[in-house]
Amino acid sequence: MAQESLSQPLPVGAKARLGQGTIEAVQYSPDGTRLAVGSSVGIWLYDAQTHEIVSLLTGPTGGVLSLAFSPDGQTLASGEGKTVRLWDVTTATLRHTMKGHRGWIYSVAFSPDGKTLASGDWDTDPTVRLWDVTTGELRHTFEGHAYRVWSMAFSPDGHTLASAEGKTVRLWDVTTATLRHT
Repeated sequence: MAQESLSQPLPVGAKARLGQGTIEAVQYSPDGTRLAVGSSVGIWLYDAQTHEIVSLLTGPTGGVLSLAFSPDGQTLASGEGKTVRLWDVTTATLRHTMKGHRGWIYSVAFSPDGKTLASGDWDTDPTVRLWDVTTGELRHTFEGHAYRVWSMAFSPDGHTLASAEGKTVRLWDVTTATLRHT
């Protein structure tokens, strides 16, 4: 079906077709040269100026629901079903596959130094997990959310992680793995 959509004419006024399949996430690289489009097919990497396909990152996927580029733009994190994947953007190869979430991953975020990745899921007992980007190992698991973790962001100094669900924001101490404030 995705390949068939490539042969369909573009809608009136459209300049390019970005991504195939059901699109759930988009993310520009920090330098603005790449656009990642996450879909049910995989992750399409485009040249942001020409809109030409640079590569397609695929693997066993339950659909890509979240994307984040590392601060240096060399690594792309994806939340695919219950799995987090780290991709090398230059070589279009898989660096790490991280498992442990019980629910679908709706948000991923890199720390400002690019050494830590946070991922948040939707489950009966949602969690936020912190991963070591170099090794792919789990560093911490934060529990306490009651609903889907929709969004996350690190503070500029990387010491605090904000995670959001519904009408609640939680602030976590990244170093001590404790809840600072709700």
